[in-house]
Amino acid sequence: MYEVVILNGKDYPVRFGMNAMRLFCKETNRSLQDLDKLGHDMSLDDACFLIKAGLTDGARKAGKEFDLGVDDIADILDDDFDALQKVLDVFSEQFAAKMGQKEGNEKGGKKTPKKK
Repeated sequence: MYEVVILNGKDYPVRFGMNAMRLFCKETNRSLQDLDKLGHDMSLDDACFLIKAGLTDGARKAGKEFDLGVDDIADILDDDFDALQKVLDVFSEQFAAKMGQKEGNEKGGKKTPKKK
């Protein structure tokens, strides 16, 4: 599952699954335990690396090429500052959905339906 967001007039698939989180941790030298702190006092570097990870994994899942670096992501944010919020909204929705599924499964609840 991935979402498509428009950044600076161009469509980009975005996905924040395990692979995107792996990429983010690798780029920022973070551990798995640090992921629950995302969004609290996030630096601009962290935001750019998180966006890059989501765009990279979204492109992979969509079967598209993606070759933007973190500097390119920062340039997109210069031209379209709403891009930051657009991608972070997708992160929040997808991360919350995954956490809700986990909690729901542990309590015997229903799974949240996936968007395609």
